[in-house]
Amino acid sequence: MVGTAIRATPDAPRAAAFHNGADRLGVALFHSGSRDLPGLGANLRDQVRRGLPRPPSQLAWDFLSIAMSIFAADRFVLRSASEDGWTRVISVDVAVQNPVIWEPHRERLAAAFRFLTGDIWHLSFSPDGDEAPAFPPQLTDRDCICLFSGGLDSLLGAIKLQAEGRTPLLVSQGSPKEISPQVSLSEAIGLSQHRFEGRVSEKWRAPYEGSTRGRSLIFFAYGALAASALGLGEVIVPENGFIAINPPLTRRRLGSLSTRTTHPHLLKELSEILDAVGIHVRLHNIFEGKTKGEMLAECDHPQLGLLASGSYSCGKGKRLNKQCGRCIPCLIRRASFHASGVPDMTERGYAARLDRSKDNDDVLSALLAGARRGHLDPAAVERWVAAAGPLPSDPLRRATIIGTVDRGLAEVSAFLETVRWR
Repeated sequence: MVGTAIRATPDAPRAAAFHNGADRLGVALFHSGSRDLPGLGANLRDQVRRGLPRPPSQLAWDFLSIAMSIFAADRFVLRSASEDGWTRVISVDVAVQNPVIWEPHRERLAAAFRFLTGDIWHLSFSPDGDEAPAFPPQLTDRDCICLFSGGLDSLLGAIKLQAEGRTPLLVSQGSPKEISPQVSLSEAIGLSQHRFEGRVSEKWRAPYEGSTRGRSLIFFAYGALAASALGLGEVIVPENGFIAINPPLTRRRLGSLSTRTTHPHLLKELSEILDAVGIHVRLHNIFEGKTKGEMLAECDHPQLGLLASGSYSCGKGKRLNKQCGRCIPCLIRRASFHASGVPDMTERGYAARLDRSKDNDDVLSALLAGARRGHLDPAAVERWVAAAGPLPSDPLRRATIIGTVDRGLAEVSAFLETVRWR
């Protein structure tokens, strides 16, 4: 299969020498990028100095370089140009400080990235990577790292940690539609001064690939940076158990329509790889056994309805100034408000037309999956859940995940039953 070769390095001249703009892309890491040379992460060093109380480890900084390289490939290499219109073959050479440390794990990393993005990856590592920023450490009372996207799950995760007496440092990737809720929600829960916000700000020439499966790697890399800076061994990933598995609602939704950004198999693989190279950080989904509705119902906050409605969970609202109201993340979100009884004041683009959206692909898929659910025996439910990826071998944890996914679909079905379809 014909593929794309990428050389990702902080040495812009070296990237430019490799670059031909077609099947070979030179990517300038920690550079602004231009129409002539792809780049990203120009301001990350300053953002780390401002947002982290202590310098991160060099290993964590190298993992950020790797994550940025995969994200850059994911954005700059169009799926439409691949043989099947989806699966890309991409070889990425990443400049790190010590390639010897990463080399034994390149095949496992490539397999994890393939699981995440659905592409075929070939990895190699070169020396002369970027040095981690150094700056005077400051005192901090933060005792945990919590990823914070501005979505409902991340909001509930931060509130849960505070209710338990924890002092989280929130970690965000600043994207255009999410920056506003990240800022307003962190302020509302008293954590605006305890939030790290990174912006990779990738730049080359349009069009960019819109599927962006590799985006979650940036979140994980930021989390590892923060954890290494604070000497913590865990990054908290708040994601409801249904969407973490994201099982295919219909057979044709396998692959391109089933994301795996927080699947337990991915979190396990990345955690073990990080530990093996010396970044002793575990990616931990604290809501693995909860549906979104259960998470919302169990949250105790005096302004819960207002805050929850101000979060952003839409998967297809980039062209709107509101959430669409009918994509799968929006349907799961709406179902969680219905299941929990929390007032839903979310502004939506298609809210008034959901009753006329029965033929919309996402809505129809959710309806079909709900109708099929009642006819599945436990073994069939397990096969369905496992179709999204390997499940944990521990019987109790496996059963918990399967049960959570089943209840999550039941929440969506119960909500859709309230709609008077036209």
